[in-house]
Amino acid sequence: MIPRKLFRAGILAFGAILFLMIIQGMYAENTGIFQNDQTSLIPSVYSPSDNFSNPELIPLAEHPGTGYPGTPDVIEPDIRSEEQAFDKPYRSDAILVRFTPGSDSLSYRTHSPINSQVIYDYSKDGIAGLELVAPPEKLSIEEAVSYYQSKPGVIYAEPDYYRFSMRIPSDPEFWRQWGMLNTGQTFREGTQPGIPGADLKAVHAWDMATGGDTIVAVLDSGVDYLHPDLQANIWTDPLTGTFGYDAITGDLEAMDLASHGTHCAGIIGAVGDDGLGVAGVTWNTRIMPVRFLNSFGTGTVSDEIEAILWATRNGARIISCSYGGSSYSRAEYEVMKESNALFICAAGNNNLDIDANPYYPAAHDLSNLITVAATDSTDSLADFSNYGLNTVDLAAPGVDIYSTKHNVYKPVPIWTETFDNLYNWTTHGNWTLDSTQFVSPNTSASGHVNQSSSDSYAPVILTLKTPLKISGITEPVFSYQWSMVGMNYSFTIEGSNNAIAWTPLESGKGQIIIAPFMKREFKIPVDLRNSPLFIRFVANGDFCLLGLDDITLSDGYGELAELRWGYMSGSSMACPMVSGTAALLASAAPDASLTNIKTAILKTVDPLPSLSGKTTTGGRVNLTAALTRITGGSSYHLQLSPGWNHVSVPFRLIGGDDTAMDVFGSLTNVSGHSLYRFQSGDWITVRPEEHIAQLTSYWVYTEEVASLPLMVDAEQTKEYKRNLMTGWNGIGVIGEEEIPARQALQSLGDIWSYVIGFNVTTQMSDEPIIRGGEGKHNETRPLLPYLGYWVYLTRNGTLEKNDRPDIPEETKFQPVWPQPLR
Repeated sequence: MIPRKLFRAGILAFGAILFLMIIQGMYAENTGIFQNDQTSLIPSVYSPSDNFSNPELIPLAEHPGTGYPGTPDVIEPDIRSEEQAFDKPYRSDAILVRFTPGSDSLSYRTHSPINSQVIYDYSKDGIAGLELVAPPEKLSIEEAVSYYQSKPGVIYAEPDYYRFSMRIPSDPEFWRQWGMLNTGQTFREGTQPGIPGADLKAVHAWDMATGGDTIVAVLDSGVDYLHPDLQANIWTDPLTGTFGYDAITGDLEAMDLASHGTHCAGIIGAVGDDGLGVAGVTWNTRIMPVRFLNSFGTGTVSDEIEAILWATRNGARIISCSYGGSSYSRAEYEVMKESNALFICAAGNNNLDIDANPYYPAAHDLSNLITVAATDSTDSLADFSNYGLNTVDLAAPGVDIYSTKHNVYKPVPIWTETFDNLYNWTTHGNWTLDSTQFVSPNTSASGHVNQSSSDSYAPVILTLKTPLKISGITEPVFSYQWSMVGMNYSFTIEGSNNAIAWTPLESGKGQIIIAPFMKREFKIPVDLRNSPLFIRFVANGDFCLLGLDDITLSDGYGELAELRWGYMSGSSMACPMVSGTAALLASAAPDASLTNIKTAILKTVDPLPSLSGKTTTGGRVNLTAALTRITGGSSYHLQLSPGWNHVSVPFRLIGGDDTAMDVFGSLTNVSGHSLYRFQSGDWITVRPEEHIAQLTSYWVYTEEVASLPLMVDAEQTKEYKRNLMTGWNGIGVIGEEEIPARQALQSLGDIWSYVIGFNVTTQMSDEPIIRGGEGKHNETRPLLPYLGYWVYLTRNGTLEKNDRPDIPEETKFQPVWPQPLR
């Protein structure tokens, strides 16, 4: 038998040694939220500007008698559950069952033989026949699912799977927001600069639009709706004046207790151009906070469904989903499919091909869903990001993203427990008072489990003896100081009105953890507020050492103590980049369908080599291009007259809107003629998928006047260059200004001799422009934008956009004129 003091010393020694191993890099780079098999708390070691967001940088027990160093009131959001730490990927007390709609008695007849209870009926929310059911304790979840699946009238039954947040932890101004504007600047201390242009292309878009009243629901850990960089953009219920919904507690407010949702919300819609903090993708929007993930980043599909239905019922058009899990849920699939919202989903952080290893909801094949991978500041696929040629649509910036975080507040205590003793608590298992590690003098409560020891009881449970009267409290919020060292650990906080039936309030699981004291919070569900409240803390694991101190009950969150912004990484950050893009498009084009918004986003990506074969589009989102497309382009149109037209496109077009089909596909009255281009004396048929090139002319027929919109890229800085062959070539000019022929062709030197245009009215060739010619053949005659020309070269050459006026001497000769195709 191991003496208790020896066991305690051993577990602390193990924790300290393991901690030092991690700091030295033996547990390197955790690039996913719940994906590293080694540790849930300790990711790659950064040098944060915010010491409290990286507890691995705080040494253990360096200040004996004063608790851990640092400011204990700073909330540490970086402890999250790991999916792989759960024995089963679903809750153990409920399942989802969908009955054939239209028969209430069928549901009753199926439940009553085994005494199942209906926890929630989603029929009242528009999902006919779907119920969350609590089976009897005598049945396992597998047996309950099997029972219901065998009954007539049951469409399906499935466990209530967990879903998890997907942030990679990291640790405060626009220059830091490389994802919005990347000039190659150093955007974070101690990091390498990015590559210019490897960004969202937001700045040009903001010249066209900055947002509107589109409602974007952030399904997450909540949103700090009091943050001054978000407050003006937070959705407010017009009937109640409240801010969002908490599917965990049933509250009509969804305060974030973990920062994950607040960070995502800031990426989408932090107030722009206000002289404070950061700018969101859309500067003006309506962010609807909807909480279904607890402070450990864990939620259930049933709460997710409740959150989705509440959000859509209250007007959300865009739903941002920075969470996921590896278990397929048909209920989740059907609720999303039947929704009239557009879902933007993070691809996940496992560095896996989710075509082969699905991650949900990202892998659902739905027309109203966009799945987003993450890129870094060099336009590379992030090393943690999931991908999938068939399931992941596109990528967006998702590494070292700077945004809003949950602020620190100072609540006014109504009740406090400082653990000077354990008189108020009933203990189960090994509980002691710790006089070496605490937050407030002189002790903390310490519970420990060691499954290899015969004198260790599992789990350890600390239960409040006398219930708290909370019926008159409007917003009962508990804060507590918490520490944990453990392996294959679990931690739960539960509430009860009778100390018999317990309701989980917070829960988390992981594999290895070393966490010093940090402030955490939890809220009380509405259905537990009308009676006296018992609370208890439960911990278990192969071994674990749990520390508790300074439990406080308050009414609300209190006064603001510290404003917070910070860096985070993950596909969770890439997802709101696209959610914000969708919101800005919806505001700029209020009559556009969500299908058209999705199409505009996917068809206008910037193709990247790093994403080829990794996503369906092979590209990173381009906000400016998508906005240009959804608003009908700019004022640029290619005007055609009846008959043959010799035309050119004088601007680079947006990727995804730059093929022959995109530009000319709307023409129908063409008398069977194809589209052609002229090269080396021959007419070449243009294929529909061929990209429209600049400095190139096209030959097209129409029986009626036509105006073809051109989706012009806002960035026209790339060099224009085209190689030409000896003989006749079809060309065009760049820009909207007339250009003298000798200036337009200056890059060809003395190898051009003649330029001929085409008169659409007479359907005849124009008089030629001759190099060195006089009168009507003078080389100062202009070449016009949008028109096509034939140029004759005496040898191969390169045509470039060039504005230099000096023109070399010419060599005259007479070629055979090109013949227009009829």
